[in-house]
Amino acid sequence: MSDYVEMLAYFGVSGAHPGGIELTKTMIDHTKLHPDQRILDAGCGTGQTAAYLGHLGLQVEAIDTHPMMVEKANLRFKREGLPISAKQASVEQLPFADGSFSLLISESVLSFTHLKAALAEMKRVLSPGGKLIANEAVLKAPLSPEDLTAVQGFYGFRSLFSPAEWEMQVKAAGFRDIRILSFDEHMGQEEPTEMELSAHIPPSLYDTLQTHHDLIQTHQQHLSHILFECTV
Repeated sequence: MSDYVEMLAYFGVSGAHPGGIELTKTMIDHTKLHPDQRILDAGCGTGQTAAYLGHLGLQVEAIDTHPMMVEKANLRFKREGLPISAKQASVEQLPFADGSFSLLISESVLSFTHLKAALAEMKRVLSPGGKLIANEAVLKAPLSPEDLTAVQGFYGFRSLFSPAEWEMQVKAAGFRDIRILSFDEHMGQEEPTEMELSAHIPPSLYDTLQTHHDLIQTHQQHLSHILFECTV
């Protein structure tokens, strides 16, 4: 995992994805969910989105690849009295049966994965007519090869696409009815609504946090985020 992902885990950053929890709430309001729907938060982090869904009375499963994130998510669920249990798992190999969910939410996850495998698994666990909603980093203007390598290397991105390329990738994976819900002109980092700090944070991760903010400022004309939905 990249130092950036380690930093998020040690600092326990909630709402680290662009737009933060407020964009998540707007997205959920737009989706008009029903209590009988089963939802997967794939890449749940500290569990902020899953907890919000749980408080709405919805059926939620949550997974993340990072054991520290899973631990912090489960602490949140216990503290908030929610019947949710986060599991450590990869979106490239989901531990669920075919057609298990009617909605899958992925916030700043796909860019870090082997995309073809991740999208295939997401499609597999969604029921017919099920929906994927994703919030991902996007290139709104090309970066130089050197800058692209630096950005991908720092964050650990395996994919960094333009909006058109994201649409093409999702369509190639067999999803349909692809709609861009939001494409912000700025990648400004939202202030985290909360942090679940680890007892010991390696000093180098403070430098990682600063580098993250520096990169966002340096490349604000090139980097943004895209929120899209699509259907199985």
